[in-house]
Amino acid sequence: MPVVTIAQSPGRTLEQKRELIKKITEAFVDSYNVKPESVTIFLQDYDDQNWGKAGLLHIDTKHTKG
Repeated sequence: MPVVTIAQSPGRTLEQKRELIKKITEAFVDSYNVKPESVTIFLQDYDDQNWGKAGLLHIDTKHTKG
């Protein structure tokens, strides 16, 4: 039973999320020969103040970009 977790920043539409879930599920069905019902996918949205890169919170890098 595949379980997929996707961590991302917010901003995707509901339709984009639906399409992503559909395509990921299809990939598991095709590649692993499993039933669609056995594929579970979690989407986790992280606001800019809740993730960082290169030692900085992402919210802080937005203020330094030109």
